[in-house]
Amino acid sequence: MAAGKSYIGTHFARFYGFSFVDADHLIVEKYGPISEIFEERGEEFFRKVEAEVISEVLTSPHFRNCVFSLGGGAPMSDAVARLLRGEQVVYIQVDAETVRPRIEHNKNRPLLQPHPVQKWSEIFEQRAHRYEELASYILDARGGRPITEMAAELYEFLQKERSEEDINE
Repeated sequence: MAAGKSYIGTHFARFYGFSFVDADHLIVEKYGPISEIFEERGEEFFRKVEAEVISEVLTSPHFRNCVFSLGGGAPMSDAVARLLRGEQVVYIQVDAETVRPRIEHNKNRPLLQPHPVQKWSEIFEQRAHRYEELASYILDARGGRPITEMAAELYEFLQKERSEEDINE
């Protein structure tokens, strides 16, 4: 949460000619603001909707070879984790100090209220193992790394993966 998935994903996609899809944006288009979904229907309903949207994107030929950004809690669902196991998954690794300015006064993240940094740290501790388990690549986004540097690092990883796939075919 607040790792910069959308920021890094959109820049990477733009730099290297991919389309970009954000699961949260698709959810908002279909169901309305995420904070309202949480408030009115609860987290369980949100996670169900989120898993359905992710499944639709990952199984649709229309979205092949796109950069797809998921919400931070999505991989915690076993159903979503199963879907991700066959994909190139990038874990954008951050720490509390990196995300502090992004979350400290942000009221649009219902899971982080009322103490955003403390809540973020607790949630991160619960999720880190799953992120590492599913990751094809871990991108270190701690501190103030330039977006161009991180995008180039991801591109190099993907090029290497593609050439290894070609060799194995």
